[in-house]
Amino acid sequence: MSVKAEDIKKLGIEHERNLVNLLQGKGFMAGRLQQSGVSLPDVIAGDSESFFVFEVKSTKSTNIKIYKRQIWSLRNFAYNFNAKPYVAVYFIDRMLNFLFIELRDLNEYDKMFTIDYNTACLKGKDLNEIISNEIQRKLI
Repeated sequence: MSVKAEDIKKLGIEHERNLVNLLQGKGFMAGRLQQSGVSLPDVIAGDSESFFVFEVKSTKSTNIKIYKRQIWSLRNFAYNFNAKPYVAVYFIDRMLNFLFIELRDLNEYDKMFTIDYNTACLKGKDLNEIISNEIQRKLI
């Protein structure tokens, strides 16, 4: 049974919306950028003091691959908006929540950045942790 590209895109949009709902539940103004892709992040969020941008990736396999140009665009967008960039990863059928990966924790190969399930579990943060870290950073 092959999976259609349209179904994959719908599932990706669903995960982006789930992230927006999680962020809104934590008191952030959040939105999904419908024209996201190579030049824009998938989700942006902020609360007047802290701003985040996310590239959302999900997979049924144990490895996530992201084109370098997507990460470079995410980094550039975050820099221009003074936001904190993350890759929000979701391993379908393996976890209940997103893990948030800092860009420096991605592995670089050819035209891609990658992260495997085990590394994501070790280095990834949950939403409460990235919010808490940002609050602590603002207090210093």
